[in-house]
Amino acid sequence: MLPELSTLPNLKLSERQRLPELPAIYFAIARDQVLYVGLATNLKNRWQNHHRLSQLEAVNKRCEVRLFWFGCVQSQLNDLERQYIEYYCPSLNQTKVPERSIVPSFQMLTLSLKKLKEQVVGFGSCPADSQHLKTLILGYLADCRETRLATTTLRKSLQAITRKPNSLFRWTEVVRRRDGAHWQTRCNGIEIRLIPWFQERLMHNPSMYDVMEEKRFGARTSMLMTEYEAMRQEVRVLSFTERLELARSSELGQRLFPLECGAQFRTVSGVKILCITESQLQTVFSKHPHLQKQYPAMRAIDSDPVPMLGF
Repeated sequence: MLPELSTLPNLKLSERQRLPELPAIYFAIARDQVLYVGLATNLKNRWQNHHRLSQLEAVNKRCEVRLFWFGCVQSQLNDLERQYIEYYCPSLNQTKVPERSIVPSFQMLTLSLKKLKEQVVGFGSCPADSQHLKTLILGYLADCRETRLATTTLRKSLQAITRKPNSLFRWTEVVRRRDGAHWQTRCNGIEIRLIPWFQERLMHNPSMYDVMEEKRFGARTSMLMTEYEAMRQEVRVLSFTERLELARSSELGQRLFPLECGAQFRTVSGVKILCITESQLQTVFSKHPHLQKQYPAMRAIDSDPVPMLGF
């Protein structure tokens, strides 16, 4: 349970008839994910026929939904509700216009990862504590010669996702730079941070030309221009997984792309992305102590840190 909510009174969704009659801020939570935040001048009455009840009951069939709350004076309800919605970005807090279609924030996170999966590597996740939400750390890889290109490409993708209507989900550029910007977002009480990693770029074309040349011609140092151009075209049409297999089967590829070659595919919000292993993470910590200082509790991803919930 999220530490900041674990001490609050709570009931199962099916026990909502036992809710007290008082003004309160309430939270609907499943699998440590905050699905909905609301206010009520009378908590018990509010849940007699809640407009999100059918959606939460659908979730409850798959995993238990509990209602948490704390009482407060009515004059504070609106401000507190707004603050908690902004903090947790729950999936079911969306538009007030019922006729508009709603896109839950977890679906937007999944969409983001589908677009970014060939640009990022999962570094790990940090458990929630008294001051922070559970945090997922993703790195976008950028060759030191092309950090500006990698940043610009990523910025365009994230801006396109953020402009999607009818969703609270937003990517915020918390450190804005022309090369090496940082982004973050929140979804169902989980924070996702996207940080630059200036070591290598995922399956960078010129480097992959060298890998293909070594694989095909070995120690040969020259080739006809027609052969070289044909090889370049072949590399360009390779899928990401094909490039990864090629790099892993090559000594040069393993030197150029050590993170990718050693990483394993893991599921994050229902999307398969490359994630570094625990041994890789410890190596990264030893070489870059500032990262360990910033995220001392981070551990490699071994199971989905954003479990899928049905609505």
